[in-house]
Amino acid sequence: MARLSLQLMMRHANTYTVGTSKCVKKTALRVGITNYGFFMSRYGSDLTDGPVTPTLMRFASPLLITLCLHTLSGTWNAIWVSHVLGPNELIAVVNANVLLVIMMSMVNGFGMAAGVFVGQAIGAGDIQTAHRVVGTSITFAALGGIALAALGYFGVHVIVDLLLMPEEIRTSLITFFRIVCLSMPTLFLFVFTTMILRSSGDAKTPSIFSTLWIFLGLILTPLLLTGTFGIPQLGIAGAAISGWLANVLALLALLIYVYYRRLPLALRGDNLRYLRPDVSILFNLARRAIPAAAESIIIQGSYFMLLSLVNTYGVLTAAGYSAAAQLWGYVQIPAIAIATSMSAMAAQNIGAGRWDRVGEIAKYGCLLSFSVTTIAALFVYALGEAPLRLFLPSGGESLQIAIEINQVVLWCWPAISITFGLFAVVRANGVMLPSAIIFAITLWGLRVPFANLLQPMLGPAAIWWSFPVGTFTSAVLAYGYYRLGRWRQPAPMRAL
Repeated sequence: MARLSLQLMMRHANTYTVGTSKCVKKTALRVGITNYGFFMSRYGSDLTDGPVTPTLMRFASPLLITLCLHTLSGTWNAIWVSHVLGPNELIAVVNANVLLVIMMSMVNGFGMAAGVFVGQAIGAGDIQTAHRVVGTSITFAALGGIALAALGYFGVHVIVDLLLMPEEIRTSLITFFRIVCLSMPTLFLFVFTTMILRSSGDAKTPSIFSTLWIFLGLILTPLLLTGTFGIPQLGIAGAAISGWLANVLALLALLIYVYYRRLPLALRGDNLRYLRPDVSILFNLARRAIPAAAESIIIQGSYFMLLSLVNTYGVLTAAGYSAAAQLWGYVQIPAIAIATSMSAMAAQNIGAGRWDRVGEIAKYGCLLSFSVTTIAALFVYALGEAPLRLFLPSGGESLQIAIEINQVVLWCWPAISITFGLFAVVRANGVMLPSAIIFAITLWGLRVPFANLLQPMLGPAAIWWSFPVGTFTSAVLAYGYYRLGRWRQPAPMRAL
């Protein structure tokens, strides 16, 4: 995108005179830099200047806080569901959330690709291209959300059969998942909008309204679960409806804020025509989004497969796994937040031609992510069984299973911070396929077969040990591709 934007500016400059001079080219480049400075002064953070580590920390901090709050919200909901409705409903919610992430992966790849395009366009000072990408992406998100909502709502019985769900949990899972599917159109719009805002250098606005969404959910979930203040007691349906209502309200507030503050990426006036999908932009997005979406499906699909194996061991094992997985989210937060910020930061620097900073972003970003993730893992270890007792009864078999799972799995998550960080930098240059291939090899070529083949000898422990096997192999291959791969010289993008 950076090279394309600069080429377009140069071509545009060449139309003014015959025999383009260096002076005209410099003028065109100055226009791009001026546009970039105007945009950043009104909208986001300049990620192309200043010390890398402090800049990355400042930019990642709002997302880190938001993800912490989001995970706390999930824990809060899980506690209410498990204590008000029971462990069976907790298992249903955990399984439904895995299904939701898999379905979101089908569209989320376009959000990732759009974020890279927008970040590079802004880095190159090409605001019009950013507007065109935003319009097409938002429309695609809305239509994709509607299509997947229908697919999930009417196909849920087939999906539940694939999960090998115990019979006593099927009804709760179907009810919860169908309501979640109905929320997909607004959920996708909210996620796409925040991804694009963050990629353009604005970390605060997405965090503010994500926090609003979270706090609304914190309030609504207990009310709809228990029927307080005369509100109908909706059971597990209330847990899903609360998230939906919170998301709709947060989305409306976000859109009002974006247009009230006249943020530069908001489409208005003549730019509203960009909401009509542009075939050339969709094609360019699809070339990068399909591998990104495939990667998410590969990752979440492996979790889906392992979850189906867990479910074959019965409710007690499934409950222990569900409780342990609640804690993994906290350990993974730094890796996700910092990697997301590394991608946006690297994209802007690539767009600005600052390749000298891209290597520093990869190096210091991975060191920062690994350190913070390690601290988070050690902290969870130090807490012992205390956080698990929030979801499971003290002294029960499920609690012991959860403790055993964490003793095996928790220590492998710092390695995933290296994988996420390096792939984030690679994707910032529009190179999406290698990471998908590597995850396919390590998850489906190693993790899933490891869990299947060693079950006769190790029992369910084979599932838990498959996590470090896949995670450490992914980190090694990611480092190898980052050092030796040709991601710094992708094929030239077609003109948008």
